[in-house]
Parts: sequence; C-alpha cells; structure tokens
Amino acid sequence: MRKKDIFFKTKRKVTVLSTVIVFLCLLIFAIITKTLYTSIVFSHIDKQLMDERNVYTNVLSRGIDGRDWRGLPKLPPNIIMVVQGGNGVALVNQNYYFDSENLPAFPENTEDKIVTFTSGDYTFRGIKFHFNDLKIYLIINVDSEIQSVNQLMSSIVLSFIILIIIALILSYYLSSKIMKPVKEAYDKQVFFVQDASHEMRTPLAVIRGKLELLANKWGDTIDNNFDHISKMMSEVRGLEKLNSDLLLLSKEDVDGSVNITEFSLDEFITDVSEFYVDLAEIQEKSFDIIRKLDDNTKVNWDYNKIKRMIIILIENAFKYTKEDGNIQLIFEDLGKNIKVTVKDNGIGIKEEEQERIFDRFFRSADVRVKSISGSGIGLSLLKSIAKTLDIKVKLTSKIAEGTEFNLLIPRIIK
Repeated sequence: MRKKDIFFKTKRKVTVLSTVIVFLCLLIFAIITKTLYTSIVFSHIDKQLMDERNVYTNVLSRGIDGRDWRGLPKLPPNIIMVVQGGNGVALVNQNYYFDSENLPAFPENTEDKIVTFTSGDYTFRGIKFHFNDLKIYLIINVDSEIQSVNQLMSSIVLSFIILIIIALILSYYLSSKIMKPVKEAYDKQVFFVQDASHEMRTPLAVIRGKLELLANKWGDTIDNNFDHISKMMSEVRGLEKLNSDLLLLSKEDVDGSVNITEFSLDEFITDVSEFYVDLAEIQEKSFDIIRKLDDNTKVNWDYNKIKRMIIILIENAFKYTKEDGNIQLIFEDLGKNIKVTVKDNGIGIKEEEQERIFDRFFRSADVRVKSISGSGIGLSLLKSIAKTLDIKVKLTSKIAEGTEFNLLIPRIIK
C-alpha cells in the first residue's frame, strides 16, 4: 500500500507541475495575443484620426471658416466632428450617438492626444485640437472594435479552458507512461530483495541448525560429525555461488560493458566443455560435442560473458537430466552468425512455465518438489547478457522429453 501511495503522489505532482507550466504558457500567449490584436485594431483608427486632424489643420490654416460645412472637406462616414467656438457649439455633423444638446464629455488636458472615453452606453476614441478660438473634436465610435476584442477574449478563454483540460489529461497520461518503467524497476528491486532473502534463508537455517547441533556435542571428533560439516560446506558453497550470480546480475544491469576480443572458436569450445566431459563420466551421462564449423573459425566475442551463458545452459542440462541421459553441445556456422545449441533429454519444462523461467529466482514447482538444487538466477543472468550482446535466445521443451536452447550469436559483436 505504501509503494502505491509513493507513485500516486509522484504522478500527481508531475501532472500538476506540467499543467501549471502549460497554464502559464497559455496565459502569456493570451496576454500577448490580446495586446497585439488590440494594438492592431486601434492603430488603424488612430491613424485615421491623425490623418483627418492634419487635413483639417491644413484647411483651416488657409482661412476657411471652420463653422461652415460648405468650406470643409468631406469626412469619412465613421468620423464625427464637433466644432466649438466662443459662443458654444458651432458645428456637429449628423450621427447616431449624440447631437449638440447632449455632447459627450471629452477628457480634460488631452490636447492633441488620442484618448478613449465613454458616453452613455457607447465608447469612443477621439482627438481634440485648437485652431485660433475654435476647439475641434474628431471622434470615432469603437464599440464594434471593442466587441471584436471581447469576442477574441471569449474565444481565447474558451480555448484556454479546453487546452487546460487536454493538458491535464495528457499530463496525467504522460506521467503514467513516464512512471511505468520507474515503477517496474522499483517492483523488480523489491522482488529481487525479497527473493534473494528467501533463497538465502534456507541454507542459513541449515547452517545454523547444524552449528547448534555441533555446539551441544562437546568432546566429539570431526570424524563423528563429518556429515554435519559436509552439509554445512555444501550450503556455504551454494551461498557463495548465489552471491557470485547476484553480483554478476547486478553488474550486468548497471554496467553492461563488454570486452570484445578475437579468438579461435575451437579453443573456446575446448575451454567451455573440458570440465563437463569429465563430469559426464562421473554422473554416468553422455555428453556429445558437435562442431559444424570450418577449421580455425574466428569470432569477435566477449569471451567471458558468452562462456558464462553456455555454462549456465550446460549446468542446467546436467542438473535436470537423469543418469544414462544425453546432453549435446552443438556449434554451427551460419555465416554472419554462430548457432550454439544445448540439448538434453531430461525432465523438460511445462509450456505455461517457459516464459517465466527467465524471471529472477523463478523455479518450477516440480523442481522444488524434487529438491533439485538451484537459485533461479542463471537463466535471468543469461537473458541479461543476451540483451547486452544482441544475442537471440530460443527455447523448445516438452515434459519428459527434454529441452533445447538455441543461441544465435553474431560472428562479430560490435
């Protein structure tokens, strides 16, 4: 339960952090978009106002009466002009928004400045300038422009909400994907520790029991307790092998470095098989070494790692093959690859267990019942090395008929 909480909290933090980052990016984008759009919309109006101001300044400077429409240039239809003299309003062109009786209040101290102001339910943008005793106002209604800006903001807000929801969903999904390998690695570590502890518990219990037994036998000679001592030595050797395999496996997981050298395959086969030729005689089993190779075949391999892989398969074949059984070690040249086969006619592996035999510490229930020694580390180590060296591993097995492992190894490993 604790483990689940850890990953849930981490995933939630990643999701929230990602969503906040997206939110801030979208907010900045929205602010920039609104500012630019508003600037573009009003810059056109401001230019129109300034152009008309310059036109009328030039016209009035030529002595034309600003109180008489007949002498003034025609205004664009969207511009309203108000002319005030010393006696009040002298001129207001016809418009929808106001007349000479209800003029809008133009902001004070805004001479020759474009300003935005409201009158009733309307919003205007305008400029005020003087000519002699005349005050002239050029005004444009900007309700449609403000409405377009508001519509843009509504669209941005709606898009903002939709994108935040999408970002939240995607962040959660991606955080789940990111955390999945981390969680799998964590689970493997937990199971690894649990299984290693379990595998060590039994031999340690045996050693402890034997030592307690010996401790209660004062005066006995070593000869009288040889069986107990032999059993403890056997368990210690088993622990040493388990420790060695665990170190190799952990090193393979963390490091994965390779040491590629060129060497003769004939010498390699002799080195790998020499011990097991003698072991086969002792255990009354036949061990056949078959070479389907040209003389003096050279390979570029990691000598120690591939030797370790083949020894794991040979040891398993010997372990699970009864007396008078047959074990074969076959090397076959396939051009760019060398095919190594380890084949036996031993107890075989159940079909439903064939996928699991490469899992760390996995051992078949049938094997445990028969008290066949082993740690369940070997094939896991083989799989790890095969992944590092890009070696294909194939398994064929039938219960009570035997097992065959094929290693397809590149002649030149890079």
